[in-house]
Amino acid sequence: MVTFGGVGFDEGPFGWQPFNIPGINGSTGVDGNLRMGVGMSNGRDSSRVTNWNVRGDFTSQLNRFTEVKTGLELNLTESDVNYARIDSAFTGNNFWSQWDRDPARGAAYAQTKLEFEGMIANVGLRADYYAPGGEWYDFDRFDPVFGSVPTTNGDPRPALDSLLSRVPIESQLTLSPRLGVSFPVTAVSKLFFNYGHFRALPDSDDLFLVRTTTTGRLTRIADPNNPLPKTIAYELGYEQSFFDQFLARVAGYYKDVSLQPRLVSFVGRSGAVDYSVSRPDSYEDIRGFEFTLARNRGWLRGFLNYTYLIYTDGVFGFSTVFENTTVQRQQEEAEIAARAAAAEPVARPYARLNVDLNAPSDFGPSVAGFRPLAGWRASVIARWQDGGKATWADGFGFVPGLRNNVDVADYWNLDLRFARTLSFGDRDVTLFADVFNALNQRTFSGRGYFDTADRVSYFESLHLPESEDYTNIVGSDNVGTYRAEGVAFEPICATNEACSYGDAAPDVLYYDRETGAYTVYRDGQYVPADDARVARVLETKAYIDMPNQGFLNFLNPRDV
Repeated sequence: MVTFGGVGFDEGPFGWQPFNIPGINGSTGVDGNLRMGVGMSNGRDSSRVTNWNVRGDFTSQLNRFTEVKTGLELNLTESDVNYARIDSAFTGNNFWSQWDRDPARGAAYAQTKLEFEGMIANVGLRADYYAPGGEWYDFDRFDPVFGSVPTTNGDPRPALDSLLSRVPIESQLTLSPRLGVSFPVTAVSKLFFNYGHFRALPDSDDLFLVRTTTTGRLTRIADPNNPLPKTIAYELGYEQSFFDQFLARVAGYYKDVSLQPRLVSFVGRSGAVDYSVSRPDSYEDIRGFEFTLARNRGWLRGFLNYTYLIYTDGVFGFSTVFENTTVQRQQEEAEIAARAAAAEPVARPYARLNVDLNAPSDFGPSVAGFRPLAGWRASVIARWQDGGKATWADGFGFVPGLRNNVDVADYWNLDLRFARTLSFGDRDVTLFADVFNALNQRTFSGRGYFDTADRVSYFESLHLPESEDYTNIVGSDNVGTYRAEGVAFEPICATNEACSYGDAAPDVLYYDRETGAYTVYRDGQYVPADDARVARVLETKAYIDMPNQGFLNFLNPRDV
């Protein structure tokens, strides 16, 4: 037992508690009342995963112009996974996930580096081999077996092994070329070009997962025969040195990411079959340019970087496939507009500034042989990023084709570090201080919503720029604008519209869209609002209905 402030604490809780505990109203939540005392010890995980990795590289300088490098890598995994969510009250949300696989992957590469009169070229080829091993289920999309799968201790695999045919999982061999070339333009400048293919492994859930509810209904199944996600990257740039002190770099780049897995749902005619399967139907395009100015010598060093990034993502096919052809046609019509909106690019530029101050060892006055200002290192790291976009229609209603129609607040941050090393004989002692978010910049997290209604209330209270997509009061707010701490909430409602804070409420400001006038309800009638109060409410953002879990609204306080 340890005592803090007169209160004793031990190492409890001990063990685990699988049963329902009454909440403050005496309810366990099963009857739909306050469920404040349950949801304990729901996780189960007895997984065991072992990795074995062997790698070797060989480099040889053939002559003054040519260097050859090659290597091999082998990875073996013993993956015995068994995890679940078990809730004794709400059993319909329970699931069990299991697999036992021993995948193997290997890689081999060969690379040649050529140098001639300042030109440098790296040419290489990488081979990746992936063998999931074993067999996988061969099934129809709406196989009625998936509606009810008998389980053995929560494991559906024995039943699926007997009910479905299986086929060997195909191994995959891919070749990825790589090319990097640097051409000198002058003695202090160069052009460079980089190109390469890259492969990645999906998450294990997309490769081996078979998930059922505790009642036996299949909810998700993987597909290890999906092709490996592929990235093709290009970069073209120019570097220039100035005054033997500074280096400027300008580069443009493009990344094409394809064959990414996404979940596609299949729903049977009766609804008994309803599960998701991994499909390689997702893609991304990332393109942009960057500028960097750096100084890497002297007592004042650092860099300034600006990157303009444009991001586009999308999918092929449909997110849900229905066996009922009528419902399927409706689904396809609804997704066509959404797919077109998904193809619209989103820009996310960002900038970084680093200033590194290194005081020389003889800097400043000397006091009894000690220089208190010498040897200090001070670093400043400043970051900014465009907040991007969010989607908003009144009440988050679904509007075909509507996506990314409101701005999100930009992100700003400033970190500091101070350090100095002192020598005492043959000992060195370093004193340092790290200050994260030095300006205590408050960034709205979007994590504090209690529920969907709470999120809707926040969005509805914002005074967003005028748009036909929503009916918010017009203003200059964006997603992430917040009411300052200590400012009392004073809602504003548009007149002649439903007001969630109460019609004819005495503490509410009412806004007339046609005249722009503000009124209050007093003595049974609407009268002009006090101009000073309106100005104060608008200036302090007192009208913003902040998310109710305030302790989660700002998650980046200053940290020293």
